[in-house]
Amino acid sequence: MTTASPPTASTDPGTLREAYLERLAAADEPGAVAVALEAIDAGVDPETVLLDVVAGAQREVGDRWAAGEWTVVQEHVATHISERVVAAVAVHSPAPAPTGVGTVAVACLDGEWHGLPARLLAEVLARHGWAVEFLGASVPAAQLATHVHRVGPDVVAISSSLPSRLPAARRMVEACAATGTPVLAGGPAFGADGRWARAVGADGWAPDARAAAAVLAAHPDGPWFADEAVAPGTPGDRAGREEQAVLHARRAELVALAAAAVRPGAGEVSEELADDLGHLVDFLAAAVFVDDPALFDGFVQWVGTVTIPAGLRTNEVAPALDALAAALADSPRTARFLRGAQGAHGGLPTPVG
Repeated sequence: MTTASPPTASTDPGTLREAYLERLAAADEPGAVAVALEAIDAGVDPETVLLDVVAGAQREVGDRWAAGEWTVVQEHVATHISERVVAAVAVHSPAPAPTGVGTVAVACLDGEWHGLPARLLAEVLARHGWAVEFLGASVPAAQLATHVHRVGPDVVAISSSLPSRLPAARRMVEACAATGTPVLAGGPAFGADGRWARAVGADGWAPDARAAAAVLAAHPDGPWFADEAVAPGTPGDRAGREEQAVLHARRAELVALAAAAVRPGAGEVSEELADDLGHLVDFLAAAVFVDDPALFDGFVQWVGTVTIPAGLRTNEVAPALDALAAALADSPRTARFLRGAQGAHGGLPTPVG
């Protein structure tokens, strides 16, 4: 373990974030804790430390992993350290007692294991007077429904970084709607403008923890969307649900077909390639579910730029799309989305009409 560097005297969030990143890169938990706590002692607001330093550094960690500069292990270590830092901040500078504004349950979508953003949201909302129940990562909709029935929070806040989990978001929204509990969605899973939060029927969306606190302060009872405009892929979209279910049921088969197409004769499929192709199918299913090809196109563009040893390579994206298109020609929306991705990413030409 690298010895912690001397604590920084700066109160500038950018300087603190760089110092914190250095401690994450060195796998130095005590040093990372020191950066955070000494910043608070120097007068930096704890919320600034949590969101501008810790959360900001974690975004950089994700960027470094995607660029191949950090390994998965380094990313996991950094996330673990940041979770410990959030806990240390909560002990060092605890949130005030709830002010009676209400109770909010904070949960990650089923299958979403990135729990740190939700943990940060829970801590920030507690600092804004809410009584907070942090339910953790990967909460099944049925278990959430049981909790909401038993405890009766005023609001449920759901978090996810992966748009592939949007069908799970819809199940959570339905579970909460059955009790009359409004749902505020947040995280990259719901799109940069919240369009996919609308598509799964959530009552509102916030881009980050600060915005969520502001939205809840302005309208504690919801709903929070400013208008009643209907998003593509409304919750009643039966075709989207049916085709998403087909993709879910055929996932293993589709991964095997795509793997054989991109690396014929390679023998056993690497775990990294299988993971990437599985995500490709999952993102396609989510795009079909909310009827938005931009969701799938964005993932295809991203996966072709990520550097993962033995994972899906840039020149393998097109043959993977071709294999999926051939296997899914009987699913109209799915086939249309695949044709669009093929035309944009070097696969078969997009038909006219």
